[in-house]
Order: sequence, then C-alpha cells, then structure tokens
Amino acid sequence: MEEPTAETLDSAIPIAELAAGRSVLVRGPAMSGKYDLLLRLLDALADHVLLVSTSRQATGARADFAEYGDPDRFGIVDCASRAQGRDGGEDALVRYASSPKNLTEIGVKFTDLVDTVQDDGVEHAAVGVHSVSELLMYWETERVYQFLRVLLAEAQGLDWPAVAVVDDDAATDQAVTTLTQPFDAVITTRRDDDGRAFRYQESGRELGDWTAF
Repeated sequence: MEEPTAETLDSAIPIAELAAGRSVLVRGPAMSGKYDLLLRLLDALADHVLLVSTSRQATGARADFAEYGDPDRFGIVDCASRAQGRDGGEDALVRYASSPKNLTEIGVKFTDLVDTVQDDGVEHAAVGVHSVSELLMYWETERVYQFLRVLLAEAQGLDWPAVAVVDDDAATDQAVTTLTQPFDAVITTRRDDDGRAFRYQESGRELGDWTAF
C-alpha cells in the first residue's frame, strides 16, 4: 500500500495552517494506517519531531520515523521500554518514563525534552502522541482528556503543531468523542476492499472527502 505523498497530504490537509501551532487527532480502526499517517504528518509539519510513545520503544520508533524524515531530529519520550523490563541510556533526544500509567512523569519528561531541544536552538517542532489508546487502558477518559489538554497547551504556547492517535477499536464512541474536543481538527482513517483512506475535518466544519493513501 502506498504511503501518503506530500502532494496527497497538501491536497487534503491544510499542512501550512496546522504547522502554525494547531492540533489534530487521527482516529480509526486497527490496521487503517493511523501510525503511518502520524509519522508522515509529523515530518511534513516541522523539521524536528518530539514523540510521546506509549507503546513503541525508542529504537523502533526512531527506525520507523527514518522512513519519513531525519532520525537525528527525532526526540522521544519512551513510555514502553521500562514497562517491558528494558531500558537504554537517555541521551539528548531520548527520555524514559516508567510506564504509560504515570501521566505526571510523562509530562515532566516531555517538558524536559522540550527544554533540551530549545537549548539546542530548535525553534519549531511537531509533537506526536502514539497512542492515546494505551493511556485509556490505565486511566478514565476524563483523566486522559486533561493530560492531553495540558500537553496540547504546552505545544500551542510554543506555536508547535501536535498530532495524536487513538484506535477506535480500543475506545468507546463516547470516549473518542470526548477526546476529540481539545483538538482543532480530526482525521478519520478507514480500510476496506479498495485500500486505505482518510478524511479531514476541522472543528465546526463539514467533513472533507475520502482520500486514498
């Protein structure tokens, strides 16, 4: 299956508008391309990327991103390694949280990573969260909602764009509806016999057309 090209994204998603500190939630069922779309969007939105990863370890996530952008400009808060009994040394672009259930620690690690890249002269970065679904395994929807609001506010305060992913199969319709509220836009993905597709919708506006990718 083809990955979305820059032209595909630009035709269906207002990349320039999102890049100016706006946020988008990518939602859809399993195997519908949400993770691929997240990485492609992050690369399109900024030269530097900071990812909060609740399920993918730092080494794997960096290798995944290398298919889309520069892995040397990819920072990560790894919430998976220590929870799985593994660990690696922190460096300038890697922070480890103990598990996806420790939201306070994740927030602290994220702020520390932001401070570090700013000290290195980074003025603009795209922020990612993969995946919100993992947080819902440990916390009620309202608590995850508050965590996202704080994280998005921090990114917005810097005029940094943010993209998060939630799996519709791992959350109730009510939970997904609640979690979309802090975001400026929603991208819905699907997979059927014709392949993968997504559509974009800004808050309070009509749904866009389905775009194959």
